[in-house]
Amino acid sequence: MPSGGTSVAEDDVSEAGSISARGRGGRQPGNSRLGGRTVAAMQEPVNRLSGLDLSFGDTPMQFERINLLGSELSEHAISSLVLSVPNLVELDLRGNRLTAQFGWQLVKAMKKKYLNLRNCNGVPLQELRLNNVETLNLASFKNHHGMYGIEVVGAIFLAHFLRLNSSLKYLNFKRNDVEKDGAKALAQSLLGNPQCGLVTVNTMGPMKKGSKPGIDFQQFKTSNLKVVNLGNRLLDDDDFVFLEEWLRRYDCVEDLDVSANLFSRDGIRKLARYIKDTRTLRKLNCAGLPVDLDGSQLLVQAVVQNETLEQVALPLGPCDGNVERHQMFQQLGLGLQNHPAMTALAAGRPGALEWANLGVVREGKIKEYPPPRSNGWPSAQMATYMWLVAAQKPPVEKFQFGTPGRPDFDYPSSVGTPFELWPIVPTLIHDLSRTLTSITVNVGKHPGRDVEGTSRVMELMRVLTRCTVLRILNLLGYGSAVLKDKELPQEWASIGSVPKWLMDDRARKIRVHWQALHGLLSTNTLGGLESFNEVQMSGSLRDQPELTCLLLMQCLEGVAVQLSMKPQPGGESGLMEARLQATADVDTFCDVLRLLGRQTLVVTIMFTDKKVEVVKAQQAKLAGPLSGVTAGEGVPPFPHSVVLKNNQVSEQLLKSLDCRAPLKEFCYENISMTLPALFAALCGKDKPLPVEKIRVETKWDTRTMAKKRFSNQQRKMLEGIQARLIASEHFQVFQSSAKEDVDRDEIAEKSPQDFAALLGGHAVEKPESNGKHHARIPWRCYPSYRNFITPKDEDAPEEPMFVPLPLDEESASELRLQLLSLCMCNLRSRLAKSARPDEWPVPSKPIWQGSQRLVCPGEWDEYEPRGPGADDDNDEEDEERHVRFQWRPGSQLRIGTRRACTMVEQALDLAEPSFAATLFQDGLKSLLSESSTLTSLDLRGNGLTREDANVLLSLIEQQHSNLEKLNQIPVVADKSKDTKELKFDGTGIQKDMNENDEDQDIDDPEGEAYAREALEAEYVRMDEGDGVIFYTLVTPEWFPVLTKVVLRHLEIPQAGTLAYITDALLSLTSVRELVLSELKLSGRGASLLLQAVAEMAQNQHLDLLNGLPLGRLLAQKEGATPLQLPGDIEWNDFPLGAMARLNLWPVAALPQSMADGGFNLRGQHLTDVGLRGLCVMLRHFAGQAQASSVGGIRSAPPSLMQLTKIDLSGNGQITDDTVADLCHTLQHPSTGASLRHSLRDLSVRSCMKLKARSALELQSFVMHIRDAGRGGSESGGLQTINGLDLEALQNAGRASTSGSRREGLPPMTLRTYVEPDGAGKGEGLLKPNLPTLSECDVLFFACMLHLWPHIPHCHVHVVLPRELMPDDRAAQGGFLTWSRDDPADDGMFGGPGAVTNDSPYPPPSSSAKKIAAAIQAHFDAARRLFEACPTGTQLRFSASPAIPDCEAILAHGDHRVLGLPPSTAANADRQGELSSFAKIKQILQGKAQARRRKIARSRGEHLPANAQPARPLYVNNINSQRLHCHFRTLYGKDEMDIEHGDIMPDERYNVCLPTEVDISQAFAVSTSVDLQHLELCPAHLDRLCLVTDMPVLTHINLNNNLLGDAGVEMLFRALVDANSSVVHVALASNGIGDEGATTIALNLGSLPRLTSLELCDNFIQERGSIAIADAIGGYASHEEADGEEAPQTGPLPVLSVDLRGNRSRELGARRWAEVVAAHPDLKFLCLAQNELGMLSEERFLDLVCAAVASASLSVLDLQDNFPQEGTDVKGRPIMGPPPTEVIEDLLADYTPAGEFAAEDVRRAVFIRRHRGGGGAAEKKGRQPQQGQQQGSAQRHSGGGTSGGAAAGTPGGASVPMSPFAASLAPSAGSP
Repeated sequence: MPSGGTSVAEDDVSEAGSISARGRGGRQPGNSRLGGRTVAAMQEPVNRLSGLDLSFGDTPMQFERINLLGSELSEHAISSLVLSVPNLVELDLRGNRLTAQFGWQLVKAMKKKYLNLRNCNGVPLQELRLNNVETLNLASFKNHHGMYGIEVVGAIFLAHFLRLNSSLKYLNFKRNDVEKDGAKALAQSLLGNPQCGLVTVNTMGPMKKGSKPGIDFQQFKTSNLKVVNLGNRLLDDDDFVFLEEWLRRYDCVEDLDVSANLFSRDGIRKLARYIKDTRTLRKLNCAGLPVDLDGSQLLVQAVVQNETLEQVALPLGPCDGNVERHQMFQQLGLGLQNHPAMTALAAGRPGALEWANLGVVREGKIKEYPPPRSNGWPSAQMATYMWLVAAQKPPVEKFQFGTPGRPDFDYPSSVGTPFELWPIVPTLIHDLSRTLTSITVNVGKHPGRDVEGTSRVMELMRVLTRCTVLRILNLLGYGSAVLKDKELPQEWASIGSVPKWLMDDRARKIRVHWQALHGLLSTNTLGGLESFNEVQMSGSLRDQPELTCLLLMQCLEGVAVQLSMKPQPGGESGLMEARLQATADVDTFCDVLRLLGRQTLVVTIMFTDKKVEVVKAQQAKLAGPLSGVTAGEGVPPFPHSVVLKNNQVSEQLLKSLDCRAPLKEFCYENISMTLPALFAALCGKDKPLPVEKIRVETKWDTRTMAKKRFSNQQRKMLEGIQARLIASEHFQVFQSSAKEDVDRDEIAEKSPQDFAALLGGHAVEKPESNGKHHARIPWRCYPSYRNFITPKDEDAPEEPMFVPLPLDEESASELRLQLLSLCMCNLRSRLAKSARPDEWPVPSKPIWQGSQRLVCPGEWDEYEPRGPGADDDNDEEDEERHVRFQWRPGSQLRIGTRRACTMVEQALDLAEPSFAATLFQDGLKSLLSESSTLTSLDLRGNGLTREDANVLLSLIEQQHSNLEKLNQIPVVADKSKDTKELKFDGTGIQKDMNENDEDQDIDDPEGEAYAREALEAEYVRMDEGDGVIFYTLVTPEWFPVLTKVVLRHLEIPQAGTLAYITDALLSLTSVRELVLSELKLSGRGASLLLQAVAEMAQNQHLDLLNGLPLGRLLAQKEGATPLQLPGDIEWNDFPLGAMARLNLWPVAALPQSMADGGFNLRGQHLTDVGLRGLCVMLRHFAGQAQASSVGGIRSAPPSLMQLTKIDLSGNGQITDDTVADLCHTLQHPSTGASLRHSLRDLSVRSCMKLKARSALELQSFVMHIRDAGRGGSESGGLQTINGLDLEALQNAGRASTSGSRREGLPPMTLRTYVEPDGAGKGEGLLKPNLPTLSECDVLFFACMLHLWPHIPHCHVHVVLPRELMPDDRAAQGGFLTWSRDDPADDGMFGGPGAVTNDSPYPPPSSSAKKIAAAIQAHFDAARRLFEACPTGTQLRFSASPAIPDCEAILAHGDHRVLGLPPSTAANADRQGELSSFAKIKQILQGKAQARRRKIARSRGEHLPANAQPARPLYVNNINSQRLHCHFRTLYGKDEMDIEHGDIMPDERYNVCLPTEVDISQAFAVSTSVDLQHLELCPAHLDRLCLVTDMPVLTHINLNNNLLGDAGVEMLFRALVDANSSVVHVALASNGIGDEGATTIALNLGSLPRLTSLELCDNFIQERGSIAIADAIGGYASHEEADGEEAPQTGPLPVLSVDLRGNRSRELGARRWAEVVAAHPDLKFLCLAQNELGMLSEERFLDLVCAAVASASLSVLDLQDNFPQEGTDVKGRPIMGPPPTEVIEDLLADYTPAGEFAAEDVRRAVFIRRHRGGGGAAEKKGRQPQQGQQQGSAQRHSGGGTSGGAAAGTPGGASVPMSPFAASLAPSAGSP
């Protein structure tokens, strides 16, 4: 025995047993047990030996505690050891398989020394002795060991102490294995204690929920306990043994319910004993107990011996073939007969008991069996009832057993018959034979059981002979009963009058059945029998062959017959109706009918099987008897006529029948299948079959629009059948369900075609005449812009509005349109790609036009050649008849194929327009028809040509009188002559909505329709036809007083269209003002329009251009005084170009101040024309400045104070040449002097036409400014170029040159926004500013990073709006079609792609490829930028969805690129405006505050407005990981003000990144890759393996995606293959399991610089967590170790591991504890929400001890690892902090004083605030053990080491902190 009591052998559960050292506080913290090991033991090999461990107590140098837990020593050894310790205070003998006898002997041997015990087997004996305990719960989580209960020895010791206890109120010893003796000892000790105050035991007390009161044991003593309801309480044998002692001691209970519990052995024996001995019990319910046959017999015997029970429910078990069980039923039934008080019995499930009334049986009041409402009785209950009835012998008259039925109507089924009760039936009938008058027994063979042994049916039939008063006998299913020849009585061997040829040969299978039946019915005792199986019994069988035939039919299995001997119309003597099942023997059935040879019958046969093949096979067997085939010598023929009632007839039967076969009637379903057999029966013999009636009943609908087709051979057969039926002497009628009955004369009058239709069974309806539908395209429209944005009601959506083109009269009268806008619908191109002529009859006429169009399918002459002129196209004839649009046979054409469209195309005349063009023009014409009600029509942006415009204009001129406006141009003379202003502003649709419009119920205007495209469009394109209409309508004659023309938001891509517009403007001599604003023109178009403007100005009739007074400036040319320009001029291409072209700047002067605060330059809409004009202006003022300083006399130069910004960002027209011109102009010294006090910003970002040349020009310009600044010369006031703050960069450069302290520069942040398809076309589709990086942007920003390398980092952030995902609206637009809009299939008709049989129209192709291409462009731009950046600059790349409710701010973006993150000091520009990210942070802070207030209100709390959110206990920034999460750096996530859920609430806001996007190159060029909420899956990482080098990659953040285990494997395999130097990987919320965690563990050793892992909120369980721990701790995997202890290979230098929200549980915690205790570098470990304390607190405490002992760990987070009360919404237990007692133990014994804050410990967070340097004596609660060295305590305490991530120092003491400690420091204000 070791002297020090050190634990020698313990693992998870002690293997051999130990007497462990424990102080008063429980576990000795000096040992710091970690999964059964000391801290020192974890650093050394474990010696796995069995041994003993004695420990000291309060008395020095004396053993007082013995722990033999699981030692498995012998009883003698244990007894000797226990008795050898004189002052024993604690004893634990659990897990040693000790018996009750040993317990009693040990107590007796210890004498009174056992009274000194404080604890025994986990029971607090001393507290019980001192009466300090009221509740003793030995089954709780805290008090139960987990593997061992207190066992019988503990119960015996506890019983001795309970004899004297008076304080105990509640006792729970469940799950403690106290056994019968232990439970009995406990009960007897309490019963023997007069002061016992026990109220509740185990689960027998009151229920918290429900109405079951349970037991108050104090009521036993007063005998007031009458009702005990303990049903379904999980009582086991120990529980009931305890309860039975109380029930027997105080025999006062009258109603006992212990049903549905768990006791089965000792409990059953105790219950049986109680039932026999009680004298007060009246009601007993013990149903549902898990008893075996022996237990049921015990209870039955007890009930039989009891004399007080009136109502009992017993667990009788199943009623099977067990003889002993049936004997038990018989014993119970006989006992109930003699019981003095029993009135009710039940034996079912506890919740569904059906009581049997025994009183009426004992009183002899029942007249029939079974009793009413007994269908739900269990078989065991019914068996007992039957034995009781047999014993009591009441006067029962009617007896029924088994499934009822009518044997004459249908053969009875035996399904549902309780065959397990068959053994009782003969006995019961035997005992009731004196009174039975009616007996019905289902004797059919059990369908799923083979009967062996003695046949009960034969026994039953012998018993029936004793029923002398029997009148009605039904043996249902007698033909399938099992009867054996050897059981047949000798007196029943006769076969009666049945001929031997039948019994000995043809019907040998039923011989025994007939002998038994004949013998039974011939018995003298049954002389009064009136019917057998519904067959009336009268007279002798020999004299009545009909009766003999019917009785023989009862012997046939599957046959049910009815016989009526009334004469039939055909002369037959009677009618027999037979129903034959599949098991029926048709041959024997026919042979039995041969007995009635003297009397001919009509036999109607119905085969009842549902399988047609079986029915036809049975019918085929009738061919022989019907054809007169003899059955043998002396066997009479089959004389009867047969009628087949089935809807099918066997073709083999019809083919095999003789022409004289008496088959009177049959029926068929399908003439195609039956026609050959029908022809053979009627025409293939000398005479036709003498059938009288043929029926046809089709399986499906009997009405059809087309006749059935018959081949030539089938037509010949039909003609032959018709002729034979007409000539037949027997045929009478043909019956069809679709038509009236047709007799032979009517058949003779029918034509062959009508006769074929009659036999087909379908009523052919005459097809109506059909019209030729013209092509129409429905277009989705809306009555108003408000209706488009906010539909009225989602629950009851209104019917959508569709405007068909061409517009027919019916639709026009229904819609009554007055205003129709089809702007930007691209009608011509959409129809050319999508409309197909084969969809409608009229355009597809070349395919179906021909002689067959008027021939209906199935016509008798369908395939006959047509005469001359049959192919003529007679439209009048087509309208009068049904036209069959059947494509020509043999063409193999299908709807929707290019071949069909090509065939139509080839049929067209070359001079004719195409189908799409015709459809387009027809649509235009229909809109302006004579009956049209339109007053306003807008068709711009639809690809109108000159011809289309002429058609519209001619229609307006000729016939349309209602139209007032066309394309927003008045076409009525009265209005046009008075018009002074023409305004063309986009679509002209009012889109401004009041804020309250959405909440108001405003009716939509009537008669207005706007296409979706018109409502979404911001610009309107003008095509050639639109220009022609403008030129034709806008004339001086039509608008004589027109003075102003406004052209705004128009796109004019073609110069020809613009020529029409300019010619119209030049002709308008009355126009004095022209407004040209926000026009999308090409450079050539802008020049052309500018030329027209200049010509209008020179002709002296244009006064104002965008507010510019051109007339006055031209008049001022000769003057000397410049004209001061107004401040409201809109400077775009045309004012700037006009001023330059007309040389008007010398006579113009800019105003000193403007109302809007600056020069109104519309840079986004400038072309090269406007930009050149701007350069001319700048050079003009520069020249004036230079002239003012000539001769050394410096006069005041002209000022450009108003020109503060030149913003050309987002311009898609300007080119490199004009940008170079602008840069050269701005570099001129005189220009700088002119702009010194005005120009501040210059931006050409996101100009996609700008290339590298522009970037180099801008770089040269920046260097010019820098050099000028360094030289001290004045460089002007230009501060930012492309958002780059030059002043801040220059100041930083000067500070660096002068040697002064450099101020930290803000980082460069470039936000790009993936523009959705159709952006700017509607509400919710935002038009972003600066959406992407152009080639110029990429090179320019790279050059700037080279010029200023001290910029901290460059961050490219890609925003993906949720509108990227394609929906039905984006895929379809307003055009409802299934066609494919694929440019690859462009043609005349635009044929679709693949066509399947499922649908002739292929689905629309997805736009995912377009979306992927758009996203890929952003990723590629970032890659090109990073490839050009300096190698020393940090390059961060991130992408995520747009933040909910902040999409507009993100789309607006920022023009500056420095200081955008909200955390930077310069997050506001010089005007004080916050950056977009700072604004978003403010919004998110407001949402977070509202969320916290809502939570507070739900809890009934009040949160003040100025309440500060709780600060986190610590901040983990190891490896600067927080700086590489854009949610933190850009959006302000800090777990305090803003949590992650405030930014991205749930997965609904994710964006599914298309798998076509290649993200792999970001890993090759970026320092950090941050891709979150993009639903990345393994497919996105397919190309990552191709990246062979990742030279600068340090941080990877792929949180909140869908990588899974496969994605993790691909990622880490690529990192290892590329020899990556990554230091931090974050993969939270990726669905990673144990396989993925194992992959990470296996690759950690190959990534030596990877020192921090974030794997939160995955599904990593024990195996995965252990694998990571083993890899970090340097242990080989368990597979490599072959099951032995994992050898150490050296720990990895990992600093931080975050496993929050996984499932490490106890096993994982144990391994992490071992790693933490020994790892030299690990600073941070988070195992929060890992279910570490689900079963016990052992492993949790192990981790705490390891953290205390660790030399490096600074933070250990173990929050929310213990189950709390209640469950979450998913039914899982709620996890929370440790229990209070665990926390107290931690503070008292495990955490050294001063190292950890108590507030943190209570939340299970262990932050090392200060590391003490003393020895073990300074540790609270640490007691040295015997033989322990001084150094060991210090080693365990971890004192004297530093480097942890301390959060603070108590008392203000200064403690040195490592860099890692500083990075892990808690936030300010944390406890």
